[in-house]
Amino acid sequence: MRRKAQRNRENDVLIKKYGSDILDSEEFKVALAQIHHHRSSVGDHSIHTARAGLTMCNVVSKAGIHIDERKIVRISLLHDLGILGRDEKYKSSFECGFQHPKDSAVTAKKLWHDIDAKSMRAIKSHMWPLSPIMPKSKEAFILCIADKATALGDRFNRKDRRVVSSVLG
Repeated sequence: MRRKAQRNRENDVLIKKYGSDILDSEEFKVALAQIHHHRSSVGDHSIHTARAGLTMCNVVSKAGIHIDERKIVRISLLHDLGILGRDEKYKSSFECGFQHPKDSAVTAKKLWHDIDAKSMRAIKSHMWPLSPIMPKSKEAFILCIADKATALGDRFNRKDRRVVSSVLG
């Protein structure tokens, strides 16, 4: 358990370093208040996704595969911001699951003004295979896997998944 806590602290430093502007945005403050996956908020889920993505970057780097950590942090923090106001925006859970990646990309463009096309596609493809847009870059695959793993933890972990960390302090 100490090892995981240490890894989370190290990842939190990178999340704050690469994503402080997103964490400080009004959209992210709203995300911290909206429930997501029953035991989390959209913001907490996004931070957990960034942590998982950074951990995966560390693992694959041992195989000589370089992943852009800054990009992982930023796309992870932005990937679900389009879901904000879900109850008013979408008629059903299916519509939400299918449409929110596109809406998240719109929000990402607003918060990350010089976002590149690969990052936009990564955000749009994070719900694959539910959505037809398949991840194509290494970072997009990492986001997709980190999001699914985090969603499982959010849904089935018996503990409250709210983040109490140096990321938000």
